[in-house]
Amino acid sequence: MADAYRKALKRGEQDARRAAAEGRHPYLTDLEGIVLEGQTAGRESCGTLEIPLDMVIGTVTRGRQVAFSRTFMPLLDPESEFAIKWSRLYDIQVEEGYRDPVRVTEFMHRFYVQEGNKRVSVLKYLGAHTVTAEVTRLYPSRWEGAERRLYGEFCEFWRACPIYDIDFSREGSYRRLAAAFGRDLAAPWPADAVDYLRQSYLFFASAYERAGGRHLDITPADAMLVYLGVYTQDRILDVPSSIVIDRLGRIWRELVMQGKSDDEKVAMVEAPEADAGGGAAPAAAPGVLGFFMGKTTYTDRRPLRVCFVHDRSTRDSGWAYAHDLGRQHLEEFFGGIVRTCVYEDRADEKGFMDAVDSAARNGADVVFTTSPSLMDLSVKAAVKYPSVRFLNCSVGLPHQLVRSYYGKMYEAKFLLGALAASLADNHRVGYRAYYPILGTIAEINAFAIGASIVDPQARVVLSWSRGNDDDLARVMREQRLSVVSASDVAKPWGAADAYGLHRLEDGCLRDVAAPVWRWDRYYELIVRSLLHGSWDVASGGASAASDRAVSYWYGMSSGVIGVNLAPEVPYTSKKLVSLLRNGIVSGAIHPFEGELRSQQGTVQLAGFPPLSSSEVVGMTWLADNVEGGFPQDWEISDRARAAVQVAGVPGALGR
Repeated sequence: MADAYRKALKRGEQDARRAAAEGRHPYLTDLEGIVLEGQTAGRESCGTLEIPLDMVIGTVTRGRQVAFSRTFMPLLDPESEFAIKWSRLYDIQVEEGYRDPVRVTEFMHRFYVQEGNKRVSVLKYLGAHTVTAEVTRLYPSRWEGAERRLYGEFCEFWRACPIYDIDFSREGSYRRLAAAFGRDLAAPWPADAVDYLRQSYLFFASAYERAGGRHLDITPADAMLVYLGVYTQDRILDVPSSIVIDRLGRIWRELVMQGKSDDEKVAMVEAPEADAGGGAAPAAAPGVLGFFMGKTTYTDRRPLRVCFVHDRSTRDSGWAYAHDLGRQHLEEFFGGIVRTCVYEDRADEKGFMDAVDSAARNGADVVFTTSPSLMDLSVKAAVKYPSVRFLNCSVGLPHQLVRSYYGKMYEAKFLLGALAASLADNHRVGYRAYYPILGTIAEINAFAIGASIVDPQARVVLSWSRGNDDDLARVMREQRLSVVSASDVAKPWGAADAYGLHRLEDGCLRDVAAPVWRWDRYYELIVRSLLHGSWDVASGGASAASDRAVSYWYGMSSGVIGVNLAPEVPYTSKKLVSLLRNGIVSGAIHPFEGELRSQQGTVQLAGFPPLSSSEVVGMTWLADNVEGGFPQDWEISDRARAAVQVAGVPGALGR
């Protein structure tokens, strides 16, 4: 039909003009233009499938490129042979529909038409959602980089669950989606499971669009994963679309933030606000009431109620025990105007939500969750209780509804690396890591850089521990190590565990130094902001009404991170640590300033300023003097794996 072609042509011309005005290529993308010879690693036939039309973005060859706009609308003259054929195909589709599939090549989760460009154009003009196609997959020759690692994960997902529509933008999402539906990617799913996921996704995508999702810079699949993280109790298809739309409104700020660039997502607050009591602290609890007189609405009759939720017990977890000491400090320091409660062993969802429900019934104003593995559950709880403030002990996680807090432990590790190199016998020092989560890679690298400053020949032997350090002396002998950095946190009640920096002397481990977490100081600073009413005041470029996450990241200058030295450490080594510490506190020294080299090459050249906070937190490279790499899945404990699933360095496991 000629009228249909003219209308399609008008749309195509408008698309082309708009693209040219925006400085974009006005025609179809051609696969030949983006894939050079030698950049592919073979083809695979995927069979005849229904594929989503919005993922058909170009043509295989350059020959048909200029006949269509970027949106596949026609651009050739209405009297041309091309226009006549297009109109005939339009009539066929309207009257009886196409019987033969088009032929496409899939590359990096997008489709390019080999045969059937005009049919695709007609279907797009008519607003169809899918097209039947014979699909051939073209694999890239290299898999480095976040985009290609994500595509590799999609290929793994597709082999288990052949659905093309589901398109994520963050690594790890396909595995998390499978887990949300009670499955993994190790084996093909049953046909009914594949069909249920497809129907669930299409239902959700429709509700997401009706809720205004087109205005966000995330895919419907990204949004569905956020939704499933909060509303885990229901099967999506069992929930009316009106309720799904209402729920999307409740988590809208989380969805908005997911579409931001990494630099825009999180506001890093690296020093206490002046009005939050960042200055000198009162000397004792009795003085606190006078200090806050006229500055807080909380009293001993209406105290600030603070709840702590640990994933483990304080009896067997040094991490939980250290946080509990911080909780006890709040009670003592602030007298009757702060009251606390604590829930332990709440790693599972039911136990966690039971704890939060109980805290809310008892009037909790703020809830601290003390493990990165509890972040997703914290977000779910924050949606359920919007009047309660939630904080999770992690760094850099992009959640607007839950603030995070962590220490710049890399500063302490920089000092320990320098100390270790000054004591090592043979230019070799060991480093035992536990979690490849955000922030911890910077700790490894800061240790390695500190060692190299003292000894340019120093090599840091990296290993990943499953939590058993009883054999540390034997491992040190086997690896010819005289000094090693082990756990950051001591176990409670004097349990046998290698903690801090150790030296091997006469076959025995000797304590040298230990990093210090001052959770009493940290919790004191945060609670002050709550008592002063400065919580909702803009901090680090974000506020409670902002669509950015807030992540407190205090270090030595705030008094929340330190290093303790054993009395036997030589005075010259003590002087070295003192000089470096003073440089860190004053800002004169930054481990990640100037020339930086990784195992893969130069990260930045000499003379460059320090890496940004987001670059330090999200570090994915290891320093060039580190021997070892990122862990395989089996090299870390189950608890570490749970934390990595929530806060892991992208692509860290098995890289």
